[in-house]
Amino acid sequence: MTSIHSLEVPKPKNWQDFEAIALDALRLRWDSPDLSANGRPGQKQKGVDIFGPDDVGRRIGVQCKRYSKPLKIDLVKAEVENSDAFEPALNTIYIATTRDRDAKLQMEVRLYSDKRVIEGKSAVGLLFWDDIVGSLGKNPSTFKSHFPNLTLAEAHAFPRDRLLAALNLGYYGGHLWTYAELIHGEFGWMANTDPYEFQIILGIVRQYSNSFLPASERDAVVGFLEKILAIMNTDEALKRGDWEVIEALCKRATNRLVSLSSVAILESNTLEVGRRLGAINHGQHGEVGAAESTEMKRQIDAILPSECVKRTAGKFAEANAMKYRYGYRWAPKIFAYVEQEFRFAKPKLQ
Repeated sequence: MTSIHSLEVPKPKNWQDFEAIALDALRLRWDSPDLSANGRPGQKQKGVDIFGPDDVGRRIGVQCKRYSKPLKIDLVKAEVENSDAFEPALNTIYIATTRDRDAKLQMEVRLYSDKRVIEGKSAVGLLFWDDIVGSLGKNPSTFKSHFPNLTLAEAHAFPRDRLLAALNLGYYGGHLWTYAELIHGEFGWMANTDPYEFQIILGIVRQYSNSFLPASERDAVVGFLEKILAIMNTDEALKRGDWEVIEALCKRATNRLVSLSSVAILESNTLEVGRRLGAINHGQHGEVGAAESTEMKRQIDAILPSECVKRTAGKFAEANAMKYRYGYRWAPKIFAYVEQEFRFAKPKLQ
């Protein structure tokens, strides 16, 4: 196995494949699951193949161009001007191309973009083939779904984003229906829980599904979540039949998540840690016992870098010293610690 920078990644043979590759790559590049393909073949697209928010919420559009000949500034301008009719107006329009990086074209596009911004129009950017391939490589499973004959090396660097996604998918996605019952059921009513909290949890699961799951699993899980949201966002009060459908969809999404077999061992173990912490949070009616705490610590030590061992021991000692170690108090404390370590730990590379 080798790194993505030394692979000869073949360029797609048709525009449909290129657009699908670009869409997945840019969702990963900008951590933006809401990027979407614009329309379908045969429909007018107003110069935009892909649209949606980027990582800071700007409205962006992408025009995908699979060319065998060099890309020229005149063609860039023509495509960009087509996008001016897109509604709502874009903050930035990108031309994504299968061509290799071109310094002269980049300079021409920078000058053209500056001129347009002064005129109050969208900025312009270029995305070359190596930009797209590099972004796609952020998720080895998604990369392999497009290039099954190529295999990326397991990164020696700490796969921080993927482990964070796995932890959250286990903790939240592994218990979707339980969250729905707690928030919208009698307990939620008595505790005056914000009913929108469940939609927030669905959003978390959707975000991490897009950045972590293999393409086939991602599409299935996200499809279930979108159906749930469509039911819940209706203006009419939900009926018993609606909740039965939501329950079935929640359980189907959860089953997909907890039965993943195509992720790396470390990521799979992290998914299970998240699921077990979620189970303790929701299902532990008594206090968390010493044996359960010890086993949970063993599993967490196995997924965190070795330099975290002392901090983990300290956090478990702190959690175990709480006056009441009920699961709903103990588990969120441990979950927040593990999540923080994934976000900010600086492990030594092998």
